[in-house]
Amino acid sequence: MHTRLLQAFAAVALLGASPASSAASDDPLVVHEWGTFTTVQAADGEQLWWTPPASLDLPDFVYRSRMSGNTSSQPVFHPKDLRALVRMETPVIYFYSRRERVVDVSVLFRGGIVTEWYPQGTRVESQSTPQMAAPHTRQFLVEWRGLTILPRATREMTLDKLIRSTAGEGDHYYIARETDANFLRVASAVTHRGAEYERDLFYRGLGYFQAPLAVGVDSDEQLVSLNAREAEPIQAAFLLTIRDGMMRYQQVAGAVANAASTVEIDAQPFGTLQSVRQLAMRDMSRALIDAGLYEKEARAMVNTWQDQWFAEEGTRVLYLLPRAWTERTLPLQVSPKPDRVVRVMVGRAELITPSVERELRQQVLTFSTGDADARSQAVAAVLALRLGRFLQPAITKATQGEDDQRLTEAAWQLARDAAAASAREDARSARN
Repeated sequence: MHTRLLQAFAAVALLGASPASSAASDDPLVVHEWGTFTTVQAADGEQLWWTPPASLDLPDFVYRSRMSGNTSSQPVFHPKDLRALVRMETPVIYFYSRRERVVDVSVLFRGGIVTEWYPQGTRVESQSTPQMAAPHTRQFLVEWRGLTILPRATREMTLDKLIRSTAGEGDHYYIARETDANFLRVASAVTHRGAEYERDLFYRGLGYFQAPLAVGVDSDEQLVSLNAREAEPIQAAFLLTIRDGMMRYQQVAGAVANAASTVEIDAQPFGTLQSVRQLAMRDMSRALIDAGLYEKEARAMVNTWQDQWFAEEGTRVLYLLPRAWTERTLPLQVSPKPDRVVRVMVGRAELITPSVERELRQQVLTFSTGDADARSQAVAAVLALRLGRFLQPAITKATQGEDDQRLTEAAWQLARDAAAASAREDARSARN
């Protein structure tokens, strides 16, 4: 379907998109970007290594880095690189202009690797050297040279509704397109697929560095601690818990600096997921707009992640990353220089609470010493925690420092069995 749409785009262009008009003083070039950096943090504030699952929420046409041993021509990374401290999720870059322009765009990811992107880049490669062996010193470049920003009235934009109508339900990729940004064209010389059209530049990756916010919780799970690791304060943060279809949520008052702030975890009562989620999404959208995003961009970001930020079981802190941190971690260059650039990144700190750690350790013990029925019950108990993609780091933390090899092996087998059982449940739900 996507190939047919691209062919339609090309045909429309040949039929005569109007030529670029002359530059106008009231025609600024505006660039906006948003994205998410997801981490998993233990009750003691330790940021955990984890293996984010494959990006099953992306269309097949998105480009992906290959693992070593694959014969693809895409950039290479080793399977061990899949274990990371940060999942950089869905940064998208929008462009706004009244007339057609041609620009060069590059993003350098410091301390990580880029694993997915679209459209195809003119350069997608590691910038690391043998002297940069430590994961947190790696650098990865994505570059789009000769990117055409199509004029506002171009006929390609009329096909946008057709693309959206073919998008799959729950697909995180397409929702980000619900903005007024210009369409973009990548020349056919860049890719074997012919000219590629899109409303934004998209990329994802894995990071090997500490997030700018450390999050912890006391043993009684009454207070959450927030500590900014960098010089810049966190200007907006949101604490929420989702449990058994209920949700509680609060916006953290004031800025979070490097002196630890504490928040009462139960300051707000639980309410129905639907009603509290609407409030949280509204407040998050306002914070994104206050940070510089357009209303449709803020709505697109919140809607993209509403099924995870505001639906997944667990306790998490969402916070706006300081612009200075973004510029250090993810330098963006656009040439010619835009008149205005806005970059708004959200950090997600998924918190593994003490009660979850205790429950996981108990189920590992049951799994390692019990009979077949006991092991099945342990798997069911782990599934009931609804940790999803965060099960692996949680179970690793729960058995951290364990000297008994049998217990360690049992923990990993329990995690595998729980993941397999969850996959079977998902498959049954899909069939129904």
